[in-house]
Amino acid sequence: MSVDRLLEEGKVHRFEATRDEIKKSLGIAKRDLSLGEKIFEEDLDWCFSITYNAILQACRAYMLSSGYRAASSQGHKAVFQFMELMLEEPYKEMITYFDRARKKRHRTMYDEVGLVSKGEAKELLQMAKGFIAEIEKRVMQ
Repeated sequence: MSVDRLLEEGKVHRFEATRDEIKKSLGIAKRDLSLGEKIFEEDLDWCFSITYNAILQACRAYMLSSGYRAASSQGHKAVFQFMELMLEEPYKEMITYFDRARKKRHRTMYDEVGLVSKGEAKELLQMAKGFIAEIEKRVMQ
């Protein structure tokens, strides 16, 4: 898989984002990370879902800063496919983990209540903090 292949398949598109659009995605990522931390003790499913969205928005900021955006259909999946191609280790491993979180988040949003354990929510929050900070450094240079 390559970025060219993602383009050919219509999963991503070239896009010239403004600095403001990139900042807005990062702002949403930080807001959602903060909210995920606040509701950790109240609702693990929502904590997980909101933290997942924080990660997704950070990835989106990275894509925008690289001159791309995900297509509407299968957008979340395409974001992680793109990120896996663009980032080096250990971030590739994190992207694989975040893609698994994508699938679990889908189940918690649409299929089942109480699916997320305290350990899973805590782990996602911890990984999200470091990841979002790294993405912010990269895109705000």
